[in-house]
Amino acid sequence: MVVTTGFFPDDAKFELLGDAMKKSQITYELFSVALLILDKEDRLSIVIKPADAEKRTDATLSISVPDSVPFLTEAEAVSHVLNRHLDKFFDTVEVETEAPKGSFLMVARCKRTGAILGSPTHHSYQKTLRDHHARTCPNAPFDRFKADLEMVREPEAIEAWKKSMSTRTEYAPKDRQEGEPERLESMDAARGFLLAFRREATVISRNQVRFPGRLLAEMPPGPLRDCVRYALDRQRDFPLDTANGIRGRLRKEGFHLYKKGSKGITYACGVRRKCRDPKSSFSDAMQKIFDCLDKTSGIQGKDVTLAVAGETADDAAKARVLADLNFLIGEGYIAKLHDSRLFAQPVLSTQAQAKEEAANEDATEEK
Repeated sequence: MVVTTGFFPDDAKFELLGDAMKKSQITYELFSVALLILDKEDRLSIVIKPADAEKRTDATLSISVPDSVPFLTEAEAVSHVLNRHLDKFFDTVEVETEAPKGSFLMVARCKRTGAILGSPTHHSYQKTLRDHHARTCPNAPFDRFKADLEMVREPEAIEAWKKSMSTRTEYAPKDRQEGEPERLESMDAARGFLLAFRREATVISRNQVRFPGRLLAEMPPGPLRDCVRYALDRQRDFPLDTANGIRGRLRKEGFHLYKKGSKGITYACGVRRKCRDPKSSFSDAMQKIFDCLDKTSGIQGKDVTLAVAGETADDAAKARVLADLNFLIGEGYIAKLHDSRLFAQPVLSTQAQAKEEAANEDATEEK
């Protein structure tokens, strides 16, 4: 593992999701809320730290400034900027040069991109390889990239390379300031220019990086992306860390969390739970609803209505039961789950409920 990873809700998406959850008055299992957030990457805010951050206070990650994509190293981030955002910093100029002279038996071709990179016997070969590697696959070890090159002996390919070498791309810095070079003759020179004169607009380093989950799809293949995706898959299988991580955010958004039993499932709802104090009293119609759910917890609202109103009751009688049921749900005496199952909150004194709620404030989910 190259980084430690945490998953949290994206602010804007969670605000919309939270509003919908509150309006529904539905009670959700905390794990279900976590899975709802983890289900879509654009609902996530991802936090990563170097795996050895606790041992090394100077351990950092790098960020491509133009698009906020994170990287393990500064070199990778700069290569990404050159590959994806070159036009933000440079105008490219094609300059005519003298084509290579002599006899060349073969040229190297990149299997990944199909680009002809030149003859191994030409003086520019190593530099061309370095530039191409930096632009197209900076996360791959250079030796592996070089070993994967294909040597092509067809005369047509050799002549095409010679023709391509009759021009050279140079880079003219945009918004050039006094003392800065007018032209840069290579990608390596462009890289050096960015680090010397445009560093703050190119790359920054942080001990911890938070980035939107939507950027996960834009991260180049490599150990960092693999590590984050592995952590995401594990949380989708069992979202313990994410569930604990969103507790504070749910409370901040006005949700109330509680356990059903001291070791039971944790629930979250926009309606504050109310237990039935032994001293409290309800109308006969509402008490019948409680009696029904105390006898058979987890049944649907329609079943409660039929049980309380009776099979032969008219629509008006059923509507009155349903109105009482919705009132008790809205007041927090009855919880309605996402699958429409209902359960009544227990009989508990006000003091005992307050003590239980205080314990829930500091509780976390356990394996």
